[in-house]
Amino acid sequence: MMDAACSAYSGVKSRYGKNRAPFCAFFFLLPLLVYAADTPYLIPQTVFVGDKATLIVPLGTADENFQPQSIDAPETPGELVLHKITLERKGDNAQLAVEFTAYTAGEIAFPVIQAPGFPDFTGLKVVIASILDPSSMTLSAPVSPLLAPGTTSLIYGSIAMAIMLLIFTVGLRFFWTNRFLSVRQRLFRRFLVIGMKAFIARLRKQPEKDALDLLSAQFRRFLTRFTGIDCLAISAAEFAGLEHGVPLSIMFRKWDTLRFNVESVSPSDIINALDDAYTYITTLDKTAPGEKYGV
Repeated sequence: MMDAACSAYSGVKSRYGKNRAPFCAFFFLLPLLVYAADTPYLIPQTVFVGDKATLIVPLGTADENFQPQSIDAPETPGELVLHKITLERKGDNAQLAVEFTAYTAGEIAFPVIQAPGFPDFTGLKVVIASILDPSSMTLSAPVSPLLAPGTTSLIYGSIAMAIMLLIFTVGLRFFWTNRFLSVRQRLFRRFLVIGMKAFIARLRKQPEKDALDLLSAQFRRFLTRFTGIDCLAISAAEFAGLEHGVPLSIMFRKWDTLRFNVESVSPSDIINALDDAYTYITTLDKTAPGEKYGV
């Protein structure tokens, strides 16, 4: 390479005369640039005694006629075994790959390697480390734990599904709780109305004076459970003081008049009292939960 540089230098001198300095500097720096770009390297970078490794020698850009091929390994001493030597193409570049195993630590020199179409490869050396020498050992960075393929997607997908399920459960519980309370309240009111109407129907079969006492007492219990207001101890006059309680006040006054009448009470009067109670219950049955019940 130095001869080529000198020849090129002579051509530059004869052609460019005094302006040859920049070109001379380029030709003398060219070997350093080539060396930096084509420096051999090891795979792996640190090779221990007995490990199989590969020495890569970059050969620059491969031409159109370059063909990968295997090269016969030269004879080596016992501390170095050459397994395989190949000329390879890597992208647009060519390289020499020497697969070997060294059985002694320290610097190991390779024998001359001859490849058709290339100059002899000489001066190839590697440094073999020993696990018995702590200074030649290097610690690698902590390795991340190995995860099965799709583990990350599974974890984040499970979290997202759990959040969506929680939101759905809370919303469903809120919806069904309110709806269930409303349905339960309607069923409870319906049960009370049916029971009170059945009680009135039994009183119709025996329209006697004591039927009014039974009607007044049972109707007060019905109103207490239906409205949530304690109607057991409220007098007829006190019903009028409640919101929308005037119809009840009038009805209870009428019943008290008939109940405490010393004279005989006709069956028709009792039937009319039962009809008034039945009509009022029917009106209550048509009101929705939360609406005013007439008291």
